[in-house]
Amino acid sequence: MKKLIYISLPVLLGLAACKKDLSAYNTDGKHASSVPATSLFLAGEKNLSDYYEQPSGSFNVFRQFAQSWTGSNYTTEARYVLSAYNSPNNWWTQLYTSVLANLTNAKGLYATTVTDPAVLRNDLIVTDILQVYAYNLLVSTYGNIPYSQAENRTVPFPKYDDAKTVYLDLLHRLDTCIAGLNTSAASLGNADQVYKGNTAAWKKFAATLKLKMAMVLADVDATTASKNVQDAIAAGVFTANSDNARFAYQTSPTGNTNPVWQAVINSGRTDFVPANLMLNTLQNWNDPRLGLYFTKATDGTYKGGVPGGGNSPSGLSTFSSAWTAATWPTDLLDYAETEFLLAEAVERGFPVTGTAEQHYNNGVTASITYWGGTTAQAQTYLAQPTVAYSTATGDFKQKIAWQEWIAMADRGWDAWTIIRRLKQPNIDGISPPIGAITSLPKRFYYPTTEQSANSKNWSAAVQAMSGGTSDDVNTKLFWIP
Repeated sequence: MKKLIYISLPVLLGLAACKKDLSAYNTDGKHASSVPATSLFLAGEKNLSDYYEQPSGSFNVFRQFAQSWTGSNYTTEARYVLSAYNSPNNWWTQLYTSVLANLTNAKGLYATTVTDPAVLRNDLIVTDILQVYAYNLLVSTYGNIPYSQAENRTVPFPKYDDAKTVYLDLLHRLDTCIAGLNTSAASLGNADQVYKGNTAAWKKFAATLKLKMAMVLADVDATTASKNVQDAIAAGVFTANSDNARFAYQTSPTGNTNPVWQAVINSGRTDFVPANLMLNTLQNWNDPRLGLYFTKATDGTYKGGVPGGGNSPSGLSTFSSAWTAATWPTDLLDYAETEFLLAEAVERGFPVTGTAEQHYNNGVTASITYWGGTTAQAQTYLAQPTVAYSTATGDFKQKIAWQEWIAMADRGWDAWTIIRRLKQPNIDGISPPIGAITSLPKRFYYPTTEQSANSKNWSAAVQAMSGGTSDDVNTKLFWIP
């Protein structure tokens, strides 16, 4: 080792003598010293898509919460043991550092390369819309969160803002975005892998996100919900599957493929199986999505796994080739969800045209055709007494929630939110996981890193939310009735 050092030293000194500017050694020649704003935007958008779609127990356990999927080899997440793989820590960290930080940094750099004022304004607004989406995931998962100080680099330990205050501000930001977008001007182009910089599409997205967030308030603040629903519809919400906000994936390299493909196909692992609640519901209702979501087991029948149980994958159904395709897009917001929200708004007496039944039928049809089924199949399905809006079991919440839950099979976080908000399907009553340590969580507890590094603000947030010191997954968020 000493010989190598002594031999190398003269060489290095010789090289240094050939350089007039020794400061050049401070420059990393292998890594970029600056990053284009569009690259930061794309990184934020892709990370948002990846973590929303990711089935790993280390990040996104929401399909298991909602029981469209469940675990086979690992049962901890299905039993609500979240400490095993730290999903509350990782969901928080990735949304703040991999999504919001990239989007914030992109905003700060657009002006260095974008010379057209209209395009610059659109770039900033589209980025802000995605930030609202990410903050909604955070505030509706944890409750009180760092918000007003979260993007301020001079504040290393940000305070937690009241969840309802954050939520209302997010709705206000969407109003500003909708009003400010110039649909006659371009924006981010191919750096945007959802709408390719189509500002008219982003305006529809913002209005539909506003509709969705407004309806979350329906049981706790009907006046605010109704006003925001009316404004969202006036701005123009989704009207067809072609409006869906889908992040496109590629067949290669692996990092550009769908995270479900990576976890289920590319890994060669069998960590997940269809949950019996979803599979049996589809089977009992003759739902054409049964074969679009799942495959038959080796014995030629459809069989799902028991949440919390040790499920042997060899004797159970698997996931369809469409669902596990490398190029299957992440669906961040869609038309089917829009129609179910409008059906619910009609039933609540909000100023929405059409009947609840019409919107319900539109939502079911949109879901079936999105997954590759036909309009004729949807009509046959909707004609059944168990499915038809006029004869299906339960009140409007139950009818709509069950169909929306089916439609959200691949959108676990939103399926969990439907259950938390409308109480259907009643997981705790009809399908409690074997060995569950609690009832279905109403929220994630805060990351343990916050408890140690940001303890003062963490403690204040827990006190404000629960009135005590318990950072409990069963503490109600402000919008849960």
